[in-house]
Amino acid sequence: MPFLFVVIHINLIPKAMKRINLIIALMACFQVLLAQESSFKIDTKASTIVWHAKKVVGGHTGTVAIKDGSIKTENNKIIGGEFSIDMYSIACTDAPKVTNDLRGENFFNVSKHPTAKFVITNVDNSTSTPIISGNLTVRGKTKNISFPAKVTSISDKGVSAEARDVKINRLDFDIKYRSATFFGDLGDRAIENDFTLDINIKGVK
Repeated sequence: MPFLFVVIHINLIPKAMKRINLIIALMACFQVLLAQESSFKIDTKASTIVWHAKKVVGGHTGTVAIKDGSIKTENNKIIGGEFSIDMYSIACTDAPKVTNDLRGENFFNVSKHPTAKFVITNVDNSTSTPIISGNLTVRGKTKNISFPAKVTSISDKGVSAEARDVKINRLDFDIKYRSATFFGDLGDRAIENDFTLDINIKGVK
């Protein structure tokens, strides 16, 4: 009997009102879907990290590969995520002979610390360019860093974001080799403490 009453009641509603109610219901469902949290797996083949390091005279550039990771979104905004970095993959593209030095004990000591990691701890979405904060772990040491990141595309199928000139101080990770902070007689052989990263991340379902 209650079911029959509902059917009769619906049939008595004018068609225009039915359409309005249907539209409202669909909009409500759409809003719920937008508010749902989504997780995307990082596409390691499409994602890149390019590093730049400077010396008193000259400098070098190269790449390092993302091993795995994920990005979380909500309401079309990044709200979290993490990724690990394969330190064995680090390479100097403008001077290949430097690659072995980077993998050695003076720099990243990859035989002992084969993986680095970044875990997002906070995202400030109050501006058009979000500020990402997170814990970066290199050589077993962790430092919280912050940088602006531009979301280039986002949908229910994937997300893309990029960050340019992310500044890292190598001393935070106990990499002191040829640092003028610790060695005063290096002259033009000194390597600057800061290096930068250009990061492109693509996440897929």
